[in-house]
Amino acid sequence: MRYLQYLLARTILAVCLLSGASQAWAGPLYSVSIDTATLGSGPAYLGLYFMGLADAAPATATVEHLTGALTGVASATGAVTGAAPGPLVFGNANGGSDWFQAVTLGGVLSFDVSFALEAGDVGTTFGWALFDDTGYLGGDGDLGTISLQPGAGPGAVYLLANQSALSHVTVVPEPSTVALMLLAGLGMAWTARRRRS
Repeated sequence: MRYLQYLLARTILAVCLLSGASQAWAGPLYSVSIDTATLGSGPAYLGLYFMGLADAAPATATVEHLTGALTGVASATGAVTGAAPGPLVFGNANGGSDWFQAVTLGGVLSFDVSFALEAGDVGTTFGWALFDDTGYLGGDGDLGTISLQPGAGPGAVYLLANQSALSHVTVVPEPSTVALMLLAGLGMAWTARRRRS
């Protein structure tokens, strides 16, 4: 009987660890903040895009918690659904999608983005930029990009390129991943305690 309890505890632990690992492969959550204080004040535009080549693996990008001095009505091209503060769901079919929002400079703009990617060999890129009527702000183009490379490993490989000091990106594990890893840790502690007694 004791052996069966031990085997059951080990099995539950293995399932929790594998579940946590599979969630990690599904892709992290990226928290993006853009500090526009050094750009002065006045109107500008925040642009978000999700672009794939013609044979890119089907994918979606979900933007949530969009905050900052947003003004007016946003405009979108391609497969974008939702409205600020989110969720905004971008598709990469037919070349991708763009979303533009008028903003007032001088504060911090922020959002979270996560991805779902199907099997395939060709990647997709998510990017963000600030611009006004004369050109890009804070750099010569995008403030940052995240490239999804499905053929490079298990699940997808996410390559982050932060091209501007205005933009800061933090990788946040998904809550379900944290919960599963916590459960696995509790299972290991319980097993160790049972073994000592």
